[in-house]
Amino acid sequence: MGEVYRARDPRLNRDVAIKVSAARFPERFEREAKAIAALNHPNICQIYDVGPDYLVMEFIEGAPPVGPLPSDQAIRYALQICAALDAAHKKNITHRDLKPSNILVTASGVKLLDFGLAKIGPKTDETAFAATVPDNATRIMDPTEEGTVMGTAAYMSPEQARGEDADARSDIFSFGAVLYELVSGRRAFPGNAAIESMAAILRDEPEPLDASSDISAVITRCLCKSPASRFQTMGEVRAALEDARLVPAEDTSSIAVLPFTNIGADKENEYFGDGLAEEILNALSQVDGLRVAARTSSFFFKGKGAELSEVAAKLRVANILEGSVRRSGNRIRVMVQLVDARNGFHLWSERYDRQMEDIFDVQDDIARAIARRFKAAPAGGVKRSTNNLEAYELYLKGRHYWHQRSPATLLSAIQSFEETIRLDPNHALAWAGLADCYAILRAYGWVSTEESRPRAHAAVMRAMALAPALWEVNYSRGLFTLYFDRAWREAGPYFRKALDANPEASIAHVYQSVFLSLEGRAEEAVTHATLACRLDPLSPSIHGVASMVLYTLRRFDEAMLAAQQALELQPEYLIGLWVVGLALCGLGRGTEAIKPLERAVALSDAPGFVGNLGLGYARAGRLDDARRLLRELEERGGRGEYVPALALLAIHTALGDLPAMRRAHEKTLGEPTPAFALRVTIGPFLEEFRDDPEIRRMLGELYGG
Repeated sequence: MGEVYRARDPRLNRDVAIKVSAARFPERFEREAKAIAALNHPNICQIYDVGPDYLVMEFIEGAPPVGPLPSDQAIRYALQICAALDAAHKKNITHRDLKPSNILVTASGVKLLDFGLAKIGPKTDETAFAATVPDNATRIMDPTEEGTVMGTAAYMSPEQARGEDADARSDIFSFGAVLYELVSGRRAFPGNAAIESMAAILRDEPEPLDASSDISAVITRCLCKSPASRFQTMGEVRAALEDARLVPAEDTSSIAVLPFTNIGADKENEYFGDGLAEEILNALSQVDGLRVAARTSSFFFKGKGAELSEVAAKLRVANILEGSVRRSGNRIRVMVQLVDARNGFHLWSERYDRQMEDIFDVQDDIARAIARRFKAAPAGGVKRSTNNLEAYELYLKGRHYWHQRSPATLLSAIQSFEETIRLDPNHALAWAGLADCYAILRAYGWVSTEESRPRAHAAVMRAMALAPALWEVNYSRGLFTLYFDRAWREAGPYFRKALDANPEASIAHVYQSVFLSLEGRAEEAVTHATLACRLDPLSPSIHGVASMVLYTLRRFDEAMLAAQQALELQPEYLIGLWVVGLALCGLGRGTEAIKPLERAVALSDAPGFVGNLGLGYARAGRLDDARRLLRELEERGGRGEYVPALALLAIHTALGDLPAMRRAHEKTLGEPTPAFALRVTIGPFLEEFRDDPEIRRMLGELYGG
């Protein structure tokens, strides 16, 4: 339709793309201008200006995606294409020319281009264009003949190939053809000429994809010949892709260990059944060839009364281990059964009536019995963290509180870990758990660095001295470095050691993702975050941290998806509310951001969340409300409450008060504020002020590591 130039806008100091119209195609040129102007989406190329024969558009540095790609990477790209098309369809715009060359992969994500063939509204008369196969070949165009095909032959839908009216479901077919190519590296409907590709689209089915592919079923449904048989909206496609991303395919050598039910009279012993199941789960995770569902996802079903078939379906496992525990004085009864969840058959069951001091042997016996069912052997059985039974029970109680992740339960966890250490000073995992508690309290802004760092440092260094090879200890050392040390780059090797020791550790994967995002290694960061979510699909905390990573990478739409997934798993989850609100601010939807940010403050009045709400108010144009919260935080600090400088910096940044920003930023350096804490709150907004020498200097100090 014309020529495209790279140009420089001297007023706004940015590069732009200028499309100069060919006089022969004014209708298509005008159509593209109207379509793009109607859309404002981070995955769609934006329009800045329009003239009688030119468009000024966003300049995008990137390249079309080329397959075959790993499934995880293909899904990441596909979700962003979905988001762009969904936004267009909601504006009643059908793209009609979706293909790899109209998609660019950039450092910040995918961009959808070229709405020159777009259909705007249901009754718009369109210029018709005959299709070609090669993306770079000349199209044959006839603006007068009705019923001619429109699009690019290898990717058009059957209805397009027949010259019929095309709606959003036509884009879904083309999307399926693009995704097929990204996964397989070959076209779904090959042909040496346009007519051959069009004939294949109308007549043939694509060569089958690998049945083990996570998204083969999604692609197959997108490529149904009949529009009625396809997904009906891009929202449905998006949901199917999310399901495919979050769970691996089922295999027979897979198991979920559910928390053991406490059937004793003392309800305070609930933690013991949880801990016993978790110890067995950890032992089974060392069995070669056995896939074990992660602890958080398995424990998601606790108290929900779910059918075993439902549990197995959601965790994509074939087998379920469930049990019960009854304690009476020094006696304990443990009953366990292994069930084939696909048919309900009991594969094995056993009852253990023992003394409490025999509990370690019971755990070993259960793990070995399960391993034998899969013709394997546990790697060393259950690893005893202590020989002191009382210390063991206190450690289980501390871990029970730790998993709940609230200020009150973290303090209870600290108390339990400290009592464990009093009884057994060489309990490495209790030392590591103690360090983790202080790190999370600091990360949320519930305690100051001065109060938490010395205790966390002493704990993590003691753990490293006692058990430097344990994955949990290396994870704790990495977490401490990330949240307390200015030299945050030193965290990477510890997360790597944790993953080398336990490649299935979802929490180590997601924090390796955090580290990689700070280093600017975006694709690697997303790969680890995605894998963490696959390993632990029902964990709100894993999805929450993954959403924070995506937010720091400015992938705001994807961050919202991950945060919303966390909220579906745990309604009113603080991280989920926080990231949804900030991502909406990043998308320029400040008014929508207020509700989740206000809810986060209602649930936790911690100064950090108040600062985020103030940022949201300012981004929504509610400047008086933002200043009110700023005064509130200053008053709370004046009364002796710990108010992180970052909370004040968030509001000053959103208000654009440069002198106040400089002062608050200097204080964040003095506290010191972890680099990731700044990135995951105001990082994207603070970057807007990088031209200021003082802000640039301070960012360099914080991120330089």
